Amino acid sequence: MQRRCVLAAIIVMLVCVCVPGCRPAVTDDGKAAVEVFFVRSTAADIEIVSVERSVPAEADLARAAIQELLKGPTAEEGQQGLTTTLNGGVTLLSLTVDPFGVAYADFDARLQEGVGGAARVGAIRQQIEQTLMHITGVTSVILSVEGQTEDILQP
Repeated sequence: MQRRCVLAAIIVMLVCVCVPGCRPAVTDDGKAAVEVFFVRSTAADIEIVSVERSVPAEADLARAAIQELLKGPTAEEGQQGLTTTLNGGVTLLSLTVDPFGVAYADFDARLQEGVGGAARVGAIRQQIEQTLMHITGVTSVILSVEGQTEDILQP
């Protein structure tokens, strides 16, 4: 059974490497587009909104996308009402994607410093998870803070 799962994962990865459109398009200047998710707050709700960022095509796209997320919205995006619920200065400690598409993203303690409220905690999770889920091959996301997965980002 385990051999079948490994074989299936390999086939999926080969399809993504070989099928046009499964990989991000590379521009003439060697850039690839990634989607990064920010928030737009209204009086009644928090909307998760995607923006496109260009990163070096040879980069680890999952890591590059999270680094773009951690930079926050650009001035132009801010003028459009986009912001982030992530604390400033958060550091990505590690990011790996296993053969089954599970992305493991570990952040420093700054990710959850002073964070409270279910809406904000949910928005933080959604920003990170949606950013990673839009990377080809990522099927799920597990977040951790300094190696801990339990009791993190609690409202």
